[in-house]
Amino acid sequence: MFSVRPVFVGWITLLYQLPFQLFFTLWSGVFFGSLVGSLHIFPKDSFIPFAIFGAIAFLGFPLVAYFVKKLNYARTEYKFSQDRLEFEEGFFNVTEKEIKFREVKEVTLRKNIFQRMYDLGTIYLSTDATGSSARTNVFNALGFGNISASGVGVCDIPNPDEIFERVRRVVDSQMV
Repeated sequence: MFSVRPVFVGWITLLYQLPFQLFFTLWSGVFFGSLVGSLHIFPKDSFIPFAIFGAIAFLGFPLVAYFVKKLNYARTEYKFSQDRLEFEEGFFNVTEKEIKFREVKEVTLRKNIFQRMYDLGTIYLSTDATGSSARTNVFNALGFGNISASGVGVCDIPNPDEIFERVRRVVDSQMV
């Protein structure tokens, strides 16, 4: 029937990972700085090892998040047919999932403020299966996928209103 690919917006990825970046900057500086400081490589009570490891985390964490999500989105394609959604995503770990429209209980369109700036949105297809939701999956913000056991999020797609209506009509036609 049709297929769609997610749109990658780099600055939004960097914004979403900011809390993790700050946490790991502090954690790396304290943990690795203390570890290296205890080896007496630097002068006693030196701040240098804390600063070095904090800087590595501060610069490295967003680079990893940016490129992992970019590579993940480059590989993702959502294929809608008459009776199912099939998609494959991932870069390090490739995951394939199929959602039969007759098993979908709810179709939801979400457009946050950043997605609205680029005419993007996320369509959630919910099923009766159990598992984590997209909201509770911390790895979502880091670009490590959007799969949950209770459905799928068709993330950051262009023209979300049009695609939402098409998907909703197909899902409604499967419900008898």
